[in-house]
Amino acid sequence: MAGTIAVSIPERRYEILDGLLIEAVASEAEGESAREAALRVARQHGVALGATERARVRPGRLGAERGLSLAAETLEEFGYEPDRSAPTVLRLRNCPFHSLAAQAPELVCGLNQAFLAGYLHGLGSDKTTAILAPRPGSCCVELRGDEAAGRIPENGTTCA
Repeated sequence: MAGTIAVSIPERRYEILDGLLIEAVASEAEGESAREAALRVARQHGVALGATERARVRPGRLGAERGLSLAAETLEEFGYEPDRSAPTVLRLRNCPFHSLAAQAPELVCGLNQAFLAGYLHGLGSDKTTAILAPRPGSCCVELRGDEAAGRIPENGTTCA
């Protein structure tokens, strides 16, 4: 039986984005734009992933530093290559959706931000947030502990 084998260095995870976009198209509600549907689905998938991780590790109440540590463990598995540049800053050195982000940065980076913000919310890490912080050669989202933490962005923000 023939199968597909894909190897990518650095790691790319286009199937995640593919799944989000397919589900968004299939579930688009009346009066909801395709972009709004995609952001909604990305948030929902992030929340589900975070809730699953929370149930697995049972971390109790999370401060910003512990929340970012747990996020780093999970995001490493998804190819983000997390880098703890400060106690309350988690930079993501790799974008798992790199070539698609290069083609449509506003959309892809917005979906990525919604997914990661949803993940933090589902994890219960209310002292952290996912923000757009584009840097050449890296993911345009980073996770930070700050006063705006705990909010899930409703709209993607332009990625420069």
